[in-house]
Amino acid sequence: MNRRHFCHLAMAGTALSLAPRGLFAASPAALPKFSYMIWAFPKPMTIDQRLETVAKAGYTGAELVTEWMAWSPEERRRVAALAKSLGITIDLMFPGQVPLADLASRDTIREQLAKAIPVARELGCPQLGYASGPRIPGQSPEQQIANITENLKVAAEIMEKEKMELLLEPIDLLENKRAAVNSVTEAFTITRAVGSPSIKVLYDFYHEQRGAGNLIEKLENNFDQIGLIHVADVPGRHRPGTGEMNYNNIYRRLAALGYNRYIAMEFYAQGDPIAELKTAKEEVLKAFQQA
Repeated sequence: MNRRHFCHLAMAGTALSLAPRGLFAASPAALPKFSYMIWAFPKPMTIDQRLETVAKAGYTGAELVTEWMAWSPEERRRVAALAKSLGITIDLMFPGQVPLADLASRDTIREQLAKAIPVARELGCPQLGYASGPRIPGQSPEQQIANITENLKVAAEIMEKEKMELLLEPIDLLENKRAAVNSVTEAFTITRAVGSPSIKVLYDFYHEQRGAGNLIEKLENNFDQIGLIHVADVPGRHRPGTGEMNYNNIYRRLAALGYNRYIAMEFYAQGDPIAELKTAKEEVLKAFQQA
């Protein structure tokens, strides 16, 4: 994925909501790209089957968690070649797990990034991701945010030199009751404090809806801090449109803001996965065209 310069960042404040409808209608150049987090496929599927399914659905991105850690150098080269042949970019992978709220994690962060970055280069992946890890007993929320900020400053130095991005993903407390960063509100505070173009937020609407809601206002007020969007509906983590969330309105606001990075689907298909992925993509494009 090419680095995006976000030419529409000046529109990201709350004043955007006061603008006349249609003023910021998306142009073809502002359309997003589409990816799928492949862990959400049924477990029996091989990596080849997962990538092929993503490609058959008309997507150009696929995302990994830490599957890559189990691959030999030969397997990595094979997967990279397969993805390229299918027109798929591995747009995100995770370097591992680390308690970001613990200042003693600095060496681990350096070690994990040192291992992950060469693999990301080999796979053509421009972004790495971290969840925050658990809260540290005895720490105040303010101290946790301060420590995570300092640890991500360490990561920022590395990522800036590599001209890559590291994304912080909040995980809601229903999914992980120990998560130190469980809302994008905290994540945006942290990335602003880090102050690096290489440190962004992975805004997962599914997690934020389960934990706090108020999705669109947070999107508008912090658009410049967002590196990636993840999508699934509540309840059940199924395809958008099957639950309580108004994704049509969310997509229209993304269009108005000029979002053209990846929208990554991270849902469990209830039927044919290719058909559901196609439907999910079509609904995004329809909303963008109507914005």
